[in-house]
Amino acid sequence: MVEKRISFDEARRSVQSMNLIDGFLFNSVTENKEDAKLIIGIILSRVLGKRVDNIIVETEKVFNGIDTKYHGIRLDAHIKKDADSDNLSATVYDLEIENREADRLSLPKRHRYYTALTDSKLLPTSEDYFDLPKYISVTISSYDPFLLGEMYYEVKTCIVNHPEYDYDDGITHLFLYAGGKVNTPNKQYGKKLHEMLEYMVSGKRPSTPDNDISNIDKLVTSVKSKTEVTKTYMRQWEIEIAMKREAKAEGKMEAAIATIRFSQKMGISDDMIRDMLKNDLELSNDKIDELFAKLNQADDTLTKV
Repeated sequence: MVEKRISFDEARRSVQSMNLIDGFLFNSVTENKEDAKLIIGIILSRVLGKRVDNIIVETEKVFNGIDTKYHGIRLDAHIKKDADSDNLSATVYDLEIENREADRLSLPKRHRYYTALTDSKLLPTSEDYFDLPKYISVTISSYDPFLLGEMYYEVKTCIVNHPEYDYDDGITHLFLYAGGKVNTPNKQYGKKLHEMLEYMVSGKRPSTPDNDISNIDKLVTSVKSKTEVTKTYMRQWEIEIAMKREAKAEGKMEAAIATIRFSQKMGISDDMIRDMLKNDLELSNDKIDELFAKLNQADDTLTKV
């Protein structure tokens, strides 16, 4: 089935239906550096339970795909300490938006990779390991990453047979799931965090006015209304359709080659194989001739060797 091109109105409706958990919209909203600093500052402040200012946001450029279940966007937020920021417990944060449940089992190893990648950038050659800043990754997910039914998961390295010992490698991973039970010790903090997560996943605003969420929502609404954002979505749609067609064609060729090889081993005539390729894989006579020629050439090469 050939997928049709998307119209401007269809693209606009798709963009309007998105929330911040969707990679395309999050990427669009954080495209502008000042907007990114505002949004990431608010999100990190809500996650950490304290105001976070003076941040530099570096967006990892990833092709998210218009199917918003593709790999999530990553943002590195570097916290610049000043005289009023001595209470900060970390200097580097990594924020991820995760909306593809198929990635659930790979999350731990993916974070292991990202942590190593970040550390390699932060510690120049010949510098002491003690100079590595503390590092916190924050993953906001539309699904429960550990299937334990809770909103807040905090992951640290420990000595398994001596959990009472503080093995401080400076790394903390926070996984946040809006649909989970509020399980933070501070209930008021948990409530405010849940409201932010719920807004990001569903677009639902809290019943009690919340300035932070209102400010983000104004920015999100503004970005959604931009013609250029809709056009960008249309371009990504075209790119993804082309990628899908290419992958489908490659898969069809692999299936055709496997069919020819297996059928020949079973003693099936070339005419019958051609009929199968035509009827089952919908290949043209020219494409079938090309495949047979390539396979025959490969066989001749092996025979000479």
